[in-house]
Amino acid sequence: MQLLSRLDRYVGYEILRIFAAILVILTLILVGSSLIRMLRTAASGSISPDSVLTLMSLELLRLSGRLVPVAFFFATVMALGRMYQEQEMTALFSSGVSPYRLFKIVGIVAIPMVIATAWLVMVIYPSTGRVSEHITTQFRDQLLLSSMEGGRFYESNKGSLVFYAETSDIDTGELANVFLHQRKDDGTITVTVSEKGTHQVDEETGLRRVILKDGHQYQAVPGAIETYQVDFDEFIITVNRPPPKERRIRLRSVDTTELLQMPDRDARIEFETRLVFPLSVVAFGFLAVPLSRSRVRQSAYLRVLLAVVVYVLFTMLTNSAEKWVEKGVTPLWMGVWWVPALMMLVVGLLLALDHPASRKWWKRYV
Repeated sequence: MQLLSRLDRYVGYEILRIFAAILVILTLILVGSSLIRMLRTAASGSISPDSVLTLMSLELLRLSGRLVPVAFFFATVMALGRMYQEQEMTALFSSGVSPYRLFKIVGIVAIPMVIATAWLVMVIYPSTGRVSEHITTQFRDQLLLSSMEGGRFYESNKGSLVFYAETSDIDTGELANVFLHQRKDDGTITVTVSEKGTHQVDEETGLRRVILKDGHQYQAVPGAIETYQVDFDEFIITVNRPPPKERRIRLRSVDTTELLQMPDRDARIEFETRLVFPLSVVAFGFLAVPLSRSRVRQSAYLRVLLAVVVYVLFTMLTNSAEKWVEKGVTPLWMGVWWVPALMMLVVGLLLALDHPASRKWWKRYV
């Protein structure tokens, strides 16, 4: 016994055929834009040129889950629209096929799309984000280590700290004959010298520390006669403090299961933003059914243009919903999930207006 009829397989095949073509086109566009952005970033020195292809591949995997809903939406509109244009739908409806049968077919095709999108957004998206951040951070740390090589002056904190080491071993972090010049906000100048030391990076915070041993520190205020000298066995100073935005935990790289355990507002928004995409597959698919209806003489591109407008509105509403919750304009319980729910409400409204009773009421009173 076949689970799907010949009609189900035919319409499903048409949707999947166009879906594959649209997905390939969107992927090529994404690859091109990602490659240009990665090359521009590599030219600025922010990432290694050797990691461009790796980062581009990770970016493609990270955003692939967001391509499936829009590709499925346009594929459904174009496939059903073509059948309306070539009067295949007229023949089907004349033979007793219910227009609501299309929702069943689209729903069946949407099931694997929902599963694939959920896996890409909930699992692949955060894992690829972590790998990308690790590669970028590792390159920046290596770049900073190379800038602190021996025989060169290194400035930090807008020139308020000057670091110099006669010799520096990048592999071991060993320093020799170190000189530090610090200028504080109150004008105090501190000079620290040491015969040996080490420098290291805290992987969690990103702070770069220099640990000096068996040295001397001199402190003075410009214009004052008094100076102070301190001898130390070990002295630790932070020579590079990265901006908080670079090192703070990025929620896009946090696993979905961990997001559910976080009580803060940002984690809730991030989780619902991921959840919107698998939900939007169903909403887009059902919305494409009434949206694809067209007359024989109507332009085939009119419905596609309308689909583009609908997708732009969906994107704008999703981004606005995130910002509204962040700023407290909307309550936390609303979140972002109401955007696909609104699309399903529009589908129900279109079906209600298309009902024979609604058409009779419309002709009678309007």
